Amino acid sequence: MHSLDEDIGKHGLVYNAIERVLWALAPAPIFCEFLSTASMQATRQEAEIRMDLAVAAENTENSGKWELPAGSAEHANCVRDLAAIRARTEQRVRDEITGVF
Repeated sequence: MHSLDEDIGKHGLVYNAIERVLWALAPAPIFCEFLSTASMQATRQEAEIRMDLAVAAENTENSGKWELPAGSAEHANCVRDLAAIRARTEQRVRDEITGVF
């Protein structure tokens, strides 16, 4: 068995201190990545919610421009049509980006 004095003599006090610090800090990058990923997901979800609300407001505003009373069947149909148009447009953009035609 080695004694502590043998290990210190072999590498030196500074080397051993640095090695201990590096081993203690080794998990830090993994922990930081975990926190960063969680934060990015929350930010992305908040942005998606804001976008959905903005799109819904635009759809309602556009249907109102055509003097369709809010809450009427015509207004609901108009909003559904606008949502379908947006979905098809977004799909076309995604297909174009990925090279699917």
